[in-house]
Order: sequence, then structure tokens, then C-alpha cells
Amino acid sequence: MKLIKKYLLIITAALLTITLSACKNVTAEEAINKSAEISKNIKNTEFKSFLSTEYITGKDPKKVEVNISGVAINEPFSLHASIETKAEKTTLSDLYIKDKVIYEKAGSNPWIKELYSTYKFERYQFAKTEKRMEFYKKVAKDFKLVKENDTYVLTYSGSGDQFSDFATSLVEASARQLNPYSVKDVEFKSVNIKYVISKDFTPISNEVTMEVVSKIIPKAKTMKITQKITYSNVNKVNSIDLPEEVKNAKDKYDTKL
Repeated sequence: MKLIKKYLLIITAALLTITLSACKNVTAEEAINKSAEISKNIKNTEFKSFLSTEYITGKDPKKVEVNISGVAINEPFSLHASIETKAEKTTLSDLYIKDKVIYEKAGSNPWIKELYSTYKFERYQFAKTEKRMEFYKKVAKDFKLVKENDTYVLTYSGSGDQFSDFATSLVEASARQLNPYSVKDVEFKSVNIKYVISKDFTPISNEVTMEVVSKIIPKAKTMKITQKITYSNVNKVNSIDLPEEVKNAKDKYDTKL
């Protein structure tokens, strides 16, 4: 009987240890550092990206919205993205990258193809987040963390020149849909970040809203930038297959076009 009681105590202590470990509160710093490591090892994902740029002061407000949905595979790099741009008019385009060839279709135009260069490769890194996560790690202790259902929601607000390097990560993740000069030599009046991750620290969504105004243009308008990227089926994408009409695309530099 004593032996049975001894084993029961050991089992109870073990279960209590496991329960306490599971209930341990995760700090914002821990969550961001672990998520940064997870992000480095993402091999493929489906994604949706929303980008809005809007001048919110002055008599002539101007707004541009870009919606992108697609699939990205890192090794070997391949991509499919559907792009909708809303400005004075709405334009649609479609894009594939596979086997070091870019296939593009703008509106009702036929598919064209070309070999991609290093510039093109960098341009189409829609889901790239390394620079952004490095910034998050630098200011991790200033994030606020809240548990919502099966997710961690991390938020951060601030202003000032410390966002100069961070702003380039928005350009990077927008595949150059955001003009690099729009966040150069500017005053960051306000920056708000909302980063949502799963309980295993896999990214779910990454949203940034900022207001900036030029330091070098007199009486410059304030511009509001919003960017949100959501991820799904992380590391569950098997392949990106080209439709027949894409396979039959003509060379971009074909003189017959």
C-alpha cells in the first residue's frame, strides 16, 4: 500500500508539473522571438496581402488600394499571385513564377513570359518578413500581448525616426507596390502594429498602419499607409501547377507581339 501511495504521489506531482508548465504565461518578448524563428523556417504558404496608401490632408485626397492573393514556395522559389489595383480605375493582373521563368498577364492581354533577374526575384517576395521580424525583436519588450481564443495578439504603437528601417520592410513585403520614396525622409507621426500568431507561434496575420509626412517637401500632405498580410496553410502547400494557357505564353521580347 505504501508503495502504491508513493507512485500515486509521483504521478500527481508529474501531472501538476505538466499543468503548471502549460499554464505558464508567455511574454510578448518570448512570443515574438519564437515566432521569428518559426518564420525563418516557413517553406511555403498561401497568403493574402492588402495595401492602402491615402493622402488624408489637403483638398485633393488620393487613395490607392492593392489586393494580392496567392501561394508562395521558397525552395525552389515559385509563386502564383492574383493582383487587383484600385485607383482612378481598377486593374487586374496575374502572375506565376516557376523554374526561373516569370509569366505575367495584365487585364485581357495574353500571357507573356521572361527569365527573371535578381531584381525581379527580390521584387516578387510578397511574403518576405525578415526585416520586419528583426524590428519586432528589437522592440519586443514594448509590445502588449493578449490571448484571444487559440491565438496570441501582439500590439505596438509609437512614433519617431526609429521606424525608418522598419518602413523598408513594408516596401519589401509589398513587392514594390509601395513606392520606396513614400517612406524615405519622412516624419513618422504614428505607427500601429497588430501581429497575430497561433499558440505554436506560427504567423497568422501582420498588420501595420502608419501616418507619415515628408520632411523635405514644404506643406507636404500627411499620408496614411495600411498593410495587412494574412497566412494560411503554412507548410502545407505541395506545388504550384501552371495552367495550359500559361505554359503556352509567348516570350515578352518576341517581335511578333
